[in-house]
Amino acid sequence: MAANYEVLPGYKRFNQRDNAIMRSAWDPALNSYGERSKKTISDHIKNNYPGFGHRDFAFDSGTMTVVSSFGTAINRPDSGLTSWKPLQTSNEREIPPELRDARSRDPVEMREGVRKVARYLGADLVGFTDLDERWVYSHHYFPEKGENPPVELPEGCDQVVVMGLSMDHDMMATAPTAIMMTETHRNYSRMAALVSSVAQYIRAMGYQAVPSLNDTALNVPLAVDAGLAQPSRLGPAITPEFGPRVRFCKVITDMPLEAVRKHRDFGAIEFCEECEKCADACPSNSLPKGPRTTEGISGTNNPGVLKWYGNYESCRLYWASIGTNCGICIRVCPFNHGKGFHHSIAKWIIRRKWRWANRFLVKLHDWLGYGEQKDPAFFWNGRGA
Repeated sequence: MAANYEVLPGYKRFNQRDNAIMRSAWDPALNSYGERSKKTISDHIKNNYPGFGHRDFAFDSGTMTVVSSFGTAINRPDSGLTSWKPLQTSNEREIPPELRDARSRDPVEMREGVRKVARYLGADLVGFTDLDERWVYSHHYFPEKGENPPVELPEGCDQVVVMGLSMDHDMMATAPTAIMMTETHRNYSRMAALVSSVAQYIRAMGYQAVPSLNDTALNVPLAVDAGLAQPSRLGPAITPEFGPRVRFCKVITDMPLEAVRKHRDFGAIEFCEECEKCADACPSNSLPKGPRTTEGISGTNNPGVLKWYGNYESCRLYWASIGTNCGICIRVCPFNHGKGFHHSIAKWIIRRKWRWANRFLVKLHDWLGYGEQKDPAFFWNGRGA
């Protein structure tokens, strides 16, 4: 088994200020992103390019409503729906403290209760892990004020509920269009509602809860620790159910879940070692070829973990040039295609970790035409009717 990740002794927690999204606010090399992206979108709309027209971007704006309103934001902690404090609810639904003391304290019952609630509220994947503090950001970053305070979680919060929402295959197949981007933002809005609701359930049970989207801690290693995914060459975690076509969020809590790290191995790392489709398809050459390493290749990397490091500065700048968040790497990933008996056979072969078979499956993926871009007009002409 190839280890999901190996961490060097000198590894240091990452400052959120240094990731590619936040560097766009202060790094001269990236802080032209906003204006460049606006100009690109304006040009697309004027020229009415397929998948980049006025209604396509208006659609995207609509899907972002929940995650970008009420003070909520994808990358900002303790804000709006993802507040670390209990959200205001109607008085008649407040649970008296004396009744909370009667709650069950059985960790297994607690864990299964949270799982059922999360699944009912829309989570496609739910996992649990004890919190590895190495994956918690060392510092938050608030670009509006340029503030960079240390992350200080509430005392006792050492358990994590990790939840995944799958993204629609056909919508993602239109990458890099605005139609694809609507699907990513739709799921961020769904996640904002999901994490806030699960956190509020946990609080009503009498415990602390920190709902989080892309802030506070790193989603990929937490999803790996929770047994939901494996790391990949393209960066996002790969799941056996949806490949990289999934968005993760989490709630950090002091609820006694007795969760433990339970890494899963379904052959993703060995397959990625043979497959370089994402790197070949990346229009900005931001994704690496070759083996994993512990050394970063750009300032947005945090070295010291054995993995594949992408150049997320060039990735971010390409986003500005195209006007969307791209998604081509997800579209072309062979793990992206998961339904059907033949795909089940392919997954069984990948679990065997036969390198010759993995190389054959990569070629077969090309021969069958998987990963080709779907016409973005399908949404308006058919699906959305």
